[in-house]
Order: sequence, then structure tokens, then C-alpha cells
Amino acid sequence: MIMAAFSTKRTLFCSTSLLPEMAGSLQEYFERDGYEVKVTELSTGGYDISITKGGVFKAVLGMKTALKITLTPLSDKSIAFEAGVGIFGQQAIPTIISVFFFWPVLLTQIWGLIQQSNLDDKAAEIVEKVIASNV
Repeated sequence: MIMAAFSTKRTLFCSTSLLPEMAGSLQEYFERDGYEVKVTELSTGGYDISITKGGVFKAVLGMKTALKITLTPLSDKSIAFEAGVGIFGQQAIPTIISVFFFWPVLLTQIWGLIQQSNLDDKAAEIVEKVIASNV
């Protein structure tokens, strides 16, 4: 679940063969920085990556919600990068119920935390470094 008003989107012009390396680099960087990361390979060949840090993001209404990154192949030579507020791991049903009632406040607070820590920009920078190192 990524809300359009709370996301960063980019089209990356590179080979889709870099997708596994991008996902691995994101996971390695954020885990090294103390975040919990869940990487899911999609049937489309893309990746869903959920990034959270318990103490920071769980503080907002006690839910495990954070940055969700999606890497989607658009063609053989381009990838869609999207980073936004998402639901982490198996917390979907309780979070959706809570979000139904509190979503305007919740999304604004979480997106503010993500922007303050520049997680979306850092994620974009990591995938761009993978592209640059493979040119």
C-alpha cells in the first residue's frame, strides 16, 4: 500500500538485470544502519522492500509502518522506483483497520518522519549508485 500523495517516484534507465543487486544493496545498507528490512521478490521480476525501525515508527500509534520501496521493471531497459509510506510485513490487517479511522493524521506523521530522515532520497541514491557502478 503506497499512497500517491506520500511517495517519491523515478524512472531509472538501466538494465532490469540490476534489480537483484539494487534490492540487495538497499537491504544491506538499511540493515547496517539498524533498520529492519523485508525484501519480497515479485512475480513480475520486481521487488517490494519494507524498511522500518521499531523505536521510531512504532511510536506513531504503536503500528509497524514505515518506508515501502517498489522496484518494477517497465521494459528491458527501465525500472520504476517508488518509495512511500507502506505497511510492513504481516501487520497489514490491524494496520488497515487503524488506518481506516486515523489515516490522515497517521500518513502525515509517518511521511514527515521519512522525509526528516531522508530515507526515500537515500534509497534512490543507493539504486543510482548500483546503476553508476555497472555502466
